[in-house]
Amino acid sequence: MNLPSSVRLVDLVPGYPVLEVDHPRCRGRVALHGAHVMDWQPAGEDPVLYLSPDAVFREGKAIRGGIPVCWPWFNAHPSDPKQPAHGIARSRFWQLDDTTGDNDGVELRFSLVDLPWAAALTVRMGRTLEVSLESTNPGEHPVAVSGALHSYLRVADVGEILIEGLDGVEYLDTVGEAAVKGQAGDLRIDREVDRIYRSTQSVRMIDKVAGRSVVVEKDGSPSTVVWNPWVAKAAALGDLPDDGFRHFVCIEAAIANDLAVVLGPKKSAVLRTTLRVER
Repeated sequence: MNLPSSVRLVDLVPGYPVLEVDHPRCRGRVALHGAHVMDWQPAGEDPVLYLSPDAVFREGKAIRGGIPVCWPWFNAHPSDPKQPAHGIARSRFWQLDDTTGDNDGVELRFSLVDLPWAAALTVRMGRTLEVSLESTNPGEHPVAVSGALHSYLRVADVGEILIEGLDGVEYLDTVGEAAVKGQAGDLRIDREVDRIYRSTQSVRMIDKVAGRSVVVEKDGSPSTVVWNPWVAKAAALGDLPDDGFRHFVCIEAAIANDLAVVLGPKKSAVLRTTLRVER
């Protein structure tokens, strides 16, 4: 495959290919393992995504940070607890199908094959970052699909950020005993947060220390997940520094399992997120 001049394919470690993007509009990296956007940095901006300095790069291990693709289910498997959390897509190598480039940025296309479901992922990287996940049912019987585009947003200090766009929205709080609650005002992070909001709208993360905002837009996403592990859970994660939780918040375009999309034979559905930096 001929790559645009702004894209090159390298091995991050032996047998672990990564696409490096160096374009006038942005820089970034996408691993073929998981079709995983590791980094994205618009020209003139600091990196937008958080990638753990302790992330592990090997087949079968999800990358900590960037944008993991959770698919074809979200969180625990809805009926089989032996299945891996958040599906299989983030722990397999995807096929690179096409790469193109123009004055506005680059487009990378991936697919995951030989499964009861079929997936295609498109990454459009420039001044904005768009990640689109298309799920297709290639079979003859209906199948349910859920998942998430699990964006880790880099922040200067998670205790100083503000998340707008969820005021008044009902959410499932999964920290401790699960409970349905309602968001009152804008969201601040001062403890472990793991919430599934029933919201289709865009969200704005205001990083006061960094002096910028990141807008998270969504399509095909009835759920918005906000996650930060805080002190105890961060310390228990071997691929995250103990203080790593202070430097990211996850705001995810998601389809929670109870809102799974049921695809008829040969039908498709798209889950999309778009990230944009504003000053």
